[in-house]
Amino acid sequence: MAPDYHRAKLRGKSFKGQDLTGVDFSYSDIRGANFTGAILRGANFSHAKAGLQRRWFVILVIFSLFLSLLSGSIAAVGGSLVGFVLTEQNQPNLYVGVVSLIVLVIFFLLAIRKGIVAATGFLAVAVAWVAVAAVAWAGLVAVAWAGLAADTGAMGLAQLVAVIVTGAVGVVVSATGAVIVSGAAALAGAVAGVFAVAMTVAIAGCISGMIAVAASTVGVLAGAVAAAVGISVVVLASYVGCSALAGDEKQKLIRNIIVNIAAKYGTTFQGANLTDADFTQTKLKNTNLTKANLTRTCWFQVKKLRLAAFENTYLEKEDLRELLITKQLQNRNCDGWDLQGINLAGANLKDVSLSGANLSESNLQNADISRGKLVQAHVDKTDFRGANLTGAYIEDWRISPDTKLENVKCEYIFLRVPTTENPNPNRLPSNWEETFSEGDFAKSVSPLSKLSNL
Repeated sequence: MAPDYHRAKLRGKSFKGQDLTGVDFSYSDIRGANFTGAILRGANFSHAKAGLQRRWFVILVIFSLFLSLLSGSIAAVGGSLVGFVLTEQNQPNLYVGVVSLIVLVIFFLLAIRKGIVAATGFLAVAVAWVAVAAVAWAGLVAVAWAGLAADTGAMGLAQLVAVIVTGAVGVVVSATGAVIVSGAAALAGAVAGVFAVAMTVAIAGCISGMIAVAASTVGVLAGAVAAAVGISVVVLASYVGCSALAGDEKQKLIRNIIVNIAAKYGTTFQGANLTDADFTQTKLKNTNLTKANLTRTCWFQVKKLRLAAFENTYLEKEDLRELLITKQLQNRNCDGWDLQGINLAGANLKDVSLSGANLSESNLQNADISRGKLVQAHVDKTDFRGANLTGAYIEDWRISPDTKLENVKCEYIFLRVPTTENPNPNRLPSNWEETFSEGDFAKSVSPLSKLSNL
């Protein structure tokens, strides 16, 4: 007899590799539980609470705040270095300082518009060019710093190279701070919500300001630049971090890194078989679903799924996640979508267009697909039991003997979509005054029934 874990407290328990087919985990507390590689076919996790245990929650929040302190400090130090370049009142230094600020501005804009990866790539190229310029004078600089050259020209050149290197280091350090701030803000949001994100940003900003004041002792301009760069890094990078959690595809790298860090200590279903499992209204924040078998798994009204780790599964597609959670596809155009092995039982699919879509092995039990377009749709082993197909268009749909059509509700069906050239949609029953009797629809479209009539 299968164990019953209904409303059980299973925090931190290990079920690794166990066969738990059909087990009831509904309303249970499974935070920190380990289901790695478990067989959970048909298991019921509805209304369960997954994610981090309290101790890991506290640890990760503290870690994110520590990252914010570190990132704020780094950003302000970078800003002070750029500002220091501008303290020497001569034209070459001014050029280096301005170029450094321009590079930082471009880095910030790219981080927002194209993502951290693109911005970091640009920074690498920019710094490489700076390195080439500095290396061009490396021999003279070595002589000057070793005290082997006394002429003013060589010493001035050495100072210029030092200024260039200082500006480049300032840019790199500031950008590093931006990346860490992004991660800190995202991690705080992943484990603690908006309040923790706000605290992260505020603390990082305070540290940036403190460093900026200290930097002002080497010059008002240096202090002002440090403050501006530090605050800009904190604000813009926090925006990047929040965008990553909101599902911005450009910030996917940040999102994946942070969510996987948090999910590592939360509930894990990594590699588990969750075929036909039910997660209705389950809280899945900080849950690891990577490489799990999610065939026909029910995600109806799940909470915080965007904060779960789900690499290498169909949940990576944001539009599909939304449909699985809401089950509202009325009037949607899903032509050509790969919907193989998903659970849309009871979904509202009225007037949906699924032409050419792959619905093989999917669960559409009791779904309302009335007037839906299933033209050339793949429905091999699709479960239509109890579904409403009245008025649907099934021209050339890829049905098989394994397609389940028992108890389908259908008054009439169209064998083709009407066009201007061919307005007759080939209605069944052909008499527009008639409707199917119970069971007639399945007999009319089933490949087996057609074969028996040959």
